[in-house]
Amino acid sequence: MKYFSRKRKPKRFYVLVGLFTAMTLTAWANFTYIDHKAELTLGAGSKDDDVYTLCLYGEESSVDAYARQGGVSSGKLEELLNEGYCLQYIDSWKAAGLIPPDFTPASQKSSSSSSSTSSNDTQATATDNSGSDSQKSDTNSTKTYTDAEIDAAWKAVTTVDPTCATDGYTEYKNSLTGKTKQEAIPATGKHTYEVTDSTDATCIEAGSVTYTCSVCGDTYTEETDLAEHTYEVTETTDATCTEDGSTTYTCSVCGDTYEETIPATGHDDGEWTVTKSAGAFSTGTKELRCTVCGEVLDTETIPQTCPIPLFGVVAIVVIAGGVIGRTISVVRKAKKNKAD
Repeated sequence: MKYFSRKRKPKRFYVLVGLFTAMTLTAWANFTYIDHKAELTLGAGSKDDDVYTLCLYGEESSVDAYARQGGVSSGKLEELLNEGYCLQYIDSWKAAGLIPPDFTPASQKSSSSSSSTSSNDTQATATDNSGSDSQKSDTNSTKTYTDAEIDAAWKAVTTVDPTCATDGYTEYKNSLTGKTKQEAIPATGKHTYEVTDSTDATCIEAGSVTYTCSVCGDTYTEETDLAEHTYEVTETTDATCTEDGSTTYTCSVCGDTYEETIPATGHDDGEWTVTKSAGAFSTGTKELRCTVCGEVLDTETIPQTCPIPLFGVVAIVVIAGGVIGRTISVVRKAKKNKAD
């Protein structure tokens, strides 16, 4: 037996140590959770729309935490208690001043009323045995509803429309059971964008336009195309008759430049000018010059005025002289012979 006792004591010790450790960790976790909730700052009544959903999912401790931070209004706490939720916190809420000290949930009022009715039924039984059974039956009977009736009794009481970024919801209340529930309405995702900033583009830098949603603040930026260059004439070279000219354009913003060619104008033919007059037996000349640059474009020879060339005239004169001389010689001989 001594040996058996020695073996049991260590096991008992370890079990106690384990239980103590588990209790310590549980208490620490609850304290940290409550302390974390206490650090939250909530607006007055800001959690009124969430408490029924928390209760439906069994998160009544979260409702208590929100209530102690002022996030749940007194009226909403009274509604929860009347629906039978969070009854375990009624005394602490009264002590904390979250609900009136004399507040009694409707469920407790019903119980009190039921007890009073039952007592009255008992007294009525003593005085009137004939009607007691039916009266007791009517008072103590509880109305039950089918699932179909309960499902048909849900009515929408509140609707919060969704926005582009936040979900909305529809809250329903059951007219038979008094319970409420919510159905989420997904966010639309349709932003209302407005131009909130813009930067003009230049010929070397793109511009931008910033759009911001007026509802949720979502923003995006679009880049705009480069602007056209602002060219100005900075240099001009005139064209001549034979050479092209040019015009230089320069952008006043970025300094970019380009040239445009001005085609040569070509010569302007004037009138023929006689540079040497023709003689009876000599030719003359004439030329055609450009009236702009004076360049000789063409030349021509002017024929002599006499239609017979000089050597022809000489030949005629020689022949004529010979004929005349011969004739004179013949005449002289004839006269001499006649005289003899």
